[in-house]
Amino acid sequence: MERFIITDINRVVFVGKNEYIEKVTNFTRNELYHHELIYHFSGKAIVYFNGAKLITTKNTIRYLPAGKCTNYIVERETYGDCIDICFASNQPLSTEAFCIDVKNEKLASLFKKIFSIWVAKTEEYYLDCVSILYKIIAEIRKTGYLPEKQYEKIKPAIDYIHANFLSEETITSSKLVEICGISYSYIKKLFNLKYKISPKKYVLSLKMHYAGELLRHGENTVSQIAYMCGYKDIYNFSHQFKIEFGVSPTTFIKKYKSSK
Repeated sequence: MERFIITDINRVVFVGKNEYIEKVTNFTRNELYHHELIYHFSGKAIVYFNGAKLITTKNTIRYLPAGKCTNYIVERETYGDCIDICFASNQPLSTEAFCIDVKNEKLASLFKKIFSIWVAKTEEYYLDCVSILYKIIAEIRKTGYLPEKQYEKIKPAIDYIHANFLSEETITSSKLVEICGISYSYIKKLFNLKYKISPKKYVLSLKMHYAGELLRHGENTVSQIAYMCGYKDIYNFSHQFKIEFGVSPTTFIKKYKSSK
């Protein structure tokens, strides 16, 4: 997968609850020149952007991709504060706008930090801000978030894999292309965005975690479980299992065997 590279930070601004007094603001223009990452510390609003409907509340992050801007309207239910980072990169985080709920305080702290450094304009402030923005993007990617439209594109493949990962027949790339109706390179890209692994590794991971559960309960031998997971060669199975869990199947049994 192509590396994500930040090419510019245009501005970092704090938008207070008193910045816009109207309930509805129309920001529609021909083009959005920079990607925007916006952390909402308070308030609630509905944002309409290029056909997407995004609901922002306390502790949500909103992402808007640069490019054509057919509509951009904010309807405020309650006023709030946010920090907006406008930046450019060699590729978008997503081709579609999205909102995510933030479950920890790390991202809020990073947004506050990048804003304070940007405003202070101390020596090497720009490089510091780029470094922090990389951390913010890394944290967002760890959520495994995919916009609904992109997730729907690979959901048939996900459902098929879960129904057939123990089948004797190999789950082929051509089969995933057939059921999703998109190219395998795009399927692979979306899997990497969602799970940080390829479809092939996703199948292997499902098999190994299934094997782990069987090993924990101790009702089958390692050889039997290897066969149940589609492996004719126990050594190949053990090698793959160790890659997934860091220990061999026999060591896994000793450490994690269920007492039930």
